[in-house]
Amino acid sequence: MGKTVTIKLPDIGEGVVEGEVIEWLKQVGDSLKQDEPVVVVMTDKATVELPAPYPGRLAKQYHKPGEMAHRDQPIYDIEVADVQKTETETQAPAKTQESKPKIELPSAAVPKQVPSSTTGAQATPPVRQLAKELGMDINAITGTGKDGRVTEHDVVKFHAKTTAKSSSSSTRAAPEITTSTPVLHMEDDEEQPLTGMRNIVAEKMVESKYIVPHYSFFDTLDATRLVQLRTNIKREAVKQGINVSYMPFFIKALSEALKKYPAVNGSVDLETNKLIIHKHHNIGIATKTPLGLMVFVLKNVQSLKLVEIIRMYDAMKKKATENKLDRGDLLDSTITISNFGTLGGQWATPIINYPEIAILGIARIQKQPVVVQDEVVIRERLNLSWSFDHRVIDGDGAAEFSNYFIHLIENPAQLLN
Repeated sequence: MGKTVTIKLPDIGEGVVEGEVIEWLKQVGDSLKQDEPVVVVMTDKATVELPAPYPGRLAKQYHKPGEMAHRDQPIYDIEVADVQKTETETQAPAKTQESKPKIELPSAAVPKQVPSSTTGAQATPPVRQLAKELGMDINAITGTGKDGRVTEHDVVKFHAKTTAKSSSSSTRAAPEITTSTPVLHMEDDEEQPLTGMRNIVAEKMVESKYIVPHYSFFDTLDATRLVQLRTNIKREAVKQGINVSYMPFFIKALSEALKKYPAVNGSVDLETNKLIIHKHHNIGIATKTPLGLMVFVLKNVQSLKLVEIIRMYDAMKKKATENKLDRGDLLDSTITISNFGTLGGQWATPIINYPEIAILGIARIQKQPVVVQDEVVIRERLNLSWSFDHRVIDGDGAAEFSNYFIHLIENPAQLLN
């Protein structure tokens, strides 16, 4: 091994200037083949595996898991036997007396390259996204985090001050955000950093709860006919290697309900103070994956038949389980379903996947005694937990929407059309 090559975080595109190191697939001293994945980096746009541009040996890791790597800055070193002369090497200063001179080469190749932009303020991708969605210039925000990093709290506080200054008589000012209460620390505490997907979820939940005036609506339904219909369909689907869960029926029913109550499939534009009603039903499904909770999206459900939804959902679920979701699989949802019933529980108060205005939490279908025509019988029952944005959906609207969804699930033959 003759030379040490420094590999920098490449320009991944879409304006990404930094990413969180999630996992090192290779350790210092490990041999590397050309194009072999070395490290997993997560941005607010996607999770990517960065490959080795040259064969050799991993000589150094510049970041630990959970730390931020910045575009065009070193992320790891490779010891290589020989490297062809590059423009960067040609322009480098004369060699020193070191036995293994270090040469900084261009960033590792990625499928798509876009022009670089200036880095500006230091902040994690979720914080940048929050500032963008609130219409805030992140470079104008003073960071209070480590090394001057802009935190989510900094963005929220800056937004509150800005809103208060610019509010008119018809718009109530956002409350002033004060310094948070200090966290209790004791000598036997164990510290676990919020990294990876867990950190992104945390940022998104704080953003949603701050912006959206949530309220929840609960209801229950008779799923006996749904259970019977799914059993009949499943027999044929198994022969084709397709797993049929209840989720496609919920997705189809939700889309049909959105056709009748389109305002639920919307977003509030804070900049223009307008409700944007989406014609496309892009339904997000909150799912546990090897990297944590993710929301993959089934696009244009409004134009799909139930059998198409069954196939699409089964394929997407497999991709999520195998950690093969693409960036496009996670974008542009207009409403979300969270199926917590697989783990148990009766009710929940799900947090809206901002900037959506509604989310459905589904419990487990269970046999329960109920009164039917003055007789106690055993029926399959299902509990629903909705959360709505009260700026758009009032209580009566929530009840009407939920009632129609229930009607469809209790009469699932209508979903076959």
